[in-house]
Amino acid sequence: MRYDFETPSPPRVSVRIPSGRLDLVAEETDRTIVEVEVRRGDEEDVLVEQRGGEIVIEARKRFGFLREAEYIVLVRAPHGLEAETETSSADVRIRGPIAALSTKTASGDVDVEQTDGEARVRSASGDVSLQSVGGRADVNTASGDVELGSVGGEISIRTASGDVRVGEAGAGVSIYTASGDQELSAAVQGSVDLKSASGDVRVGIKRGSRVYVDARSMSGDTTSELELGGVATADDGPLVELKAVTMSGDITLVRA
Repeated sequence: MRYDFETPSPPRVSVRIPSGRLDLVAEETDRTIVEVEVRRGDEEDVLVEQRGGEIVIEARKRFGFLREAEYIVLVRAPHGLEAETETSSADVRIRGPIAALSTKTASGDVDVEQTDGEARVRSASGDVSLQSVGGRADVNTASGDVELGSVGGEISIRTASGDVRVGEAGAGVSIYTASGDQELSAAVQGSVDLKSASGDVRVGIKRGSRVYVDARSMSGDTTSELELGGVATADDGPLVELKAVTMSGDITLVRA
């Protein structure tokens, strides 16, 4: 099934499917093309329509429950679109720059190339990868791994057993894990609050940034290239206020 809509302005793309895969491509165009392949289920269960500035793609419920179904969905839409997705086990992959992202999934993976604004992801066991986020990144997952590239806004990540890796954080960071490891390659400025029960924590402070460090581990080792409990490096430059606390995990602080 193929659908073609005129969208001279970047639309809001709303996708709700149970399982399968969603590929969304943001490109230089004034139209939105939707292609749906039904792997399991009925074609008439899929609703695809334009509602003003919104493109809606959803598997409709029958008799109060959603029948098991699997769909492969490809969407090509203008740069600057807003994406809102909700799936059970479908993987979500987005390529090209989008304006904002809101995603909910149970076990599907989420892989996004570039979000100029805010990115919000809720997942149970799926892995989350956001390569570039211009605004705030808010990720909550139970057992999935989380990987962020560069983030311009504040970062908030909560996970139980998943590992967390962040490239460069341009603003404040808050990460909480139970057993998952944490790695922040380069903190630039702002408050950095890292807490874990048994996971290891590794933090890099970008060169040129000042830093105040409060790092404590109950039974793990703490090693640092920086002075603990005080301000290190230059007299000027942005300030990173780092607090890292673990129960049994190791803490390592380095220069990025």
